[in-house]
Amino acid sequence: MKKREPRVKVLVRARMRAGSEWTDVVIHNMSSRGLLATAEPACRPGTVIEIRRIHHVVVGRVVWQNGAFFGVRTQDPIDIDGIVSAKPPAHKPQRGDAPGADRRAERRVPPAEREAQSHRFAAAFQFVALLVAIGVVGIFAARHVGAILSRPLASVGAALDGSAGATPPK
Repeated sequence: MKKREPRVKVLVRARMRAGSEWTDVVIHNMSSRGLLATAEPACRPGTVIEIRRIHHVVVGRVVWQNGAFFGVRTQDPIDIDGIVSAKPPAHKPQRGDAPGADRRAERRVPPAEREAQSHRFAAAFQFVALLVAIGVVGIFAARHVGAILSRPLASVGAALDGSAGATPPK
């Protein structure tokens, strides 16, 4: 049987995401690749979680659960001292470092800005639609007025030429 890695007893409060929900979590002990924590509601085995403390992000999978207590195996080594002392990590994760990094969070636009963008788009769309409608109506009006005026102008043109009602030359 493989000997278990020694645990470091701690009492650290952090935030945890399981699925789309965030909740408070208390970490009771840690090793380089796992931790023991409690949260309400408790996480079921197999759940992928993300724990955040200041700049530190720990991603792992729940491997066991007993009441509110659960054990997590992490995908990357844990910086125990950094998490306990809440100091920034030596290497801040860059965009795309962690395989499970949530890139959508980087693109999120605040609701007020989304509303302003939507309003600007709607106003521009309305303006373009109005210009197109005015153009179409203008074309039909010009053709109709042209057809109405072409008959009298043709008569005037023929009269000016002297061909209207004139007898042909002999």
